[in-house]
Amino acid sequence: MSRILFVISLTALLTACAQQIKRDPLDPLDPLDPLHFDGTPVTTSIIEGSGWRSKIVVYHCHPDTELQVAYLNLQSGESFAALYYQGLLSLMQIRKAASGALYIALDEQKSLRWHTKGDSGILKFLAADHTATEQILLSDCKAV
Repeated sequence: MSRILFVISLTALLTACAQQIKRDPLDPLDPLDPLHFDGTPVTTSIIEGSGWRSKIVVYHCHPDTELQVAYLNLQSGESFAALYYQGLLSLMQIRKAASGALYIALDEQKSLRWHTKGDSGILKFLAADHTATEQILLSDCKAV
């Protein structure tokens, strides 16, 4: 039961973090929105709590796509990511990688793979078929 509550809580937190906010440029800015001194929105934000730390990073990818990723690191050492791509919110857990960090979707039927190294990333898809090969969805992703 506690595992289900954990997954529900994680889903709610990462969904809130990963949602993209569209704003009318003529609307006044919310004073709680983080801004740089020049008035431009901050593209990376960090939220911390007891036993966890969350970071939201915006990436600009080829072909001309913006991808927002929310990372959640637990004190236990577990790490998760949530990203929203083409109308699909994907919750991911970190797995071992030769280099960098590899996040694999918890849903094997919609198995996205997000591989980061430094401030760069690549988004791939792997079908739930033992003969499938990874397909690149977004490449040359750079944190902005």
